[in-house]
Amino acid sequence: MPETADLLEVNDLSLAFAGVKALDGVTFSVREGELFSVIGPNGAGKSSLFNCISGVYRPQSGSVRFAGAELIGMKPHRIAKQGIARTFQNVEVFPAMTVLENLLLSRHNFMRAGVVAGMLRVGRSAREEREAARAVLEFAELLRIDHLLGAPVGSLPHGTEKRIELARALAMEPRLIMLDEPVAGMNHDETDEMTAAIQQVNRELGVAILLVEHDMAMVMSISNRVCALDFGQSIALGKPEDVVRDSGVIAAYLGGAL
Repeated sequence: MPETADLLEVNDLSLAFAGVKALDGVTFSVREGELFSVIGPNGAGKSSLFNCISGVYRPQSGSVRFAGAELIGMKPHRIAKQGIARTFQNVEVFPAMTVLENLLLSRHNFMRAGVVAGMLRVGRSAREEREAARAVLEFAELLRIDHLLGAPVGSLPHGTEKRIELARALAMEPRLIMLDEPVAGMNHDETDEMTAAIQQVNRELGVAILLVEHDMAMVMSISNRVCALDFGQSIALGKPEDVVRDSGVIAAYLGGAL
């Protein structure tokens, strides 16, 4: 991809729990519109990294800047308002609610009407509800789940729930989406569908994507750049074809075999 400005800047990030280092001086950046992946074996620090960026954890040192603003010390809901959305390794949806209701939850940042107007559904509240429904329908259509809007999420397959979670993140209209193992637990066909959806979102909407994933074939086929972690440290950073051939990555993550 063409060289563009850095959107997310992670600099010398360190995090420890009871003296055990989860992250040790991690540094990388994600450019506007880039599809950037983080790989590494279990315990490498990938989830800790996501939690530091999204405000769940506060690192002992380092910096996380998004569009020039420092995120360290900012509450998770404030970070979301900056333009960062996130999905989770274990699907975090409301199974008793419909697909539409799950998607509408992500529009709360756009609602400005007061409590009374919201209860009566008149004036500004009614207009905001119509706009919210229109917006989530666009993202549902993009991810081919628009025919399921009235279905309870708990009645749907795992792969479909993952697409619903991605659509909900998109409905926040973020500049960056953090995807935590988006194809975990999927079969081959579901993995192909989700991979295509992620590429479409990145290509057509221009949303930058920070991806954590163990499916190496997927990572290497869609990423612009890759950062490999091991024991909380960055051991390789660059183009997928270069990272996958790095001797440290082969030893730590691929078991010594390409």
